[in-house]
Amino acid sequence: MYDYFEIQSKVGITKHMGGLKSTKELLELCGVNNSHFVLVAGSGNGVSAVYMHRWTGCKVLGIDISEEMVKSALEKAEEGVEFIVGNVEDIQFTDNTFDTVISESVTAFTNKNKSLSEYYRVLKKGGYLGLNEVTWLKEPSSEIIDFAQRVMGLEGENKDHWISLLEQAGFKEINSKLYTLNQRKQVLGDLELQKTGFFKIWVRFIYYYLKDTEYRKSVHYFAREGLRIPRDFTRYFGYGLYVCKK
Repeated sequence: MYDYFEIQSKVGITKHMGGLKSTKELLELCGVNNSHFVLVAGSGNGVSAVYMHRWTGCKVLGIDISEEMVKSALEKAEEGVEFIVGNVEDIQFTDNTFDTVISESVTAFTNKNKSLSEYYRVLKKGGYLGLNEVTWLKEPSSEIIDFAQRVMGLEGENKDHWISLLEQAGFKEINSKLYTLNQRKQVLGDLELQKTGFFKIWVRFIYYYLKDTEYRKSVHYFAREGLRIPRDFTRYFGYGLYVCKK
């Protein structure tokens, strides 16, 4: 069976908390401008990376572990924006390469110590890391933790633990802002992230659903699990913007 991210990557769906509004806020908090070289760690379908370039004029390189996602992103690439296959836990660039690293709803699903250490390594001295990551707003029950791990593949953290992880990786001047999850706004934000390839996403989805038995079974499984979401899940589940300096 395909996991949650494989289902999305095959059709080119990217989702992150807060949508493009949170992307823009991260750029502002990191002080990104047209002289910066920005690494987008886990660039998904490429929409955020393209907007980063359009908004600031910065040069952008997006990496993603999924070949399908990179193919989808390359359909949107423009001058100043590139995409390659890459692993955020083992970034294939030399030390001190990037002015800024941005990662949105990716790092929480990785080996956090490895990925944060890699972000630190490839940043130039004085460069900024901007994270948008799932954050527990209060201590979740065992039922909620189990749902997050089993269905979403998520090992969640609270704000204090995220800050501790960043400190352990060597980052300083750590600032954080927490947000609750507004389901209506999140759905609208998710749709905005797909708008440049909405038709292709549906064509791919129908293709895989009809042709790939495992894909179809996986879609059914996650649809059923989505109906069993623990009560008050969104009271515990939010996101944080974390900005810090090398």
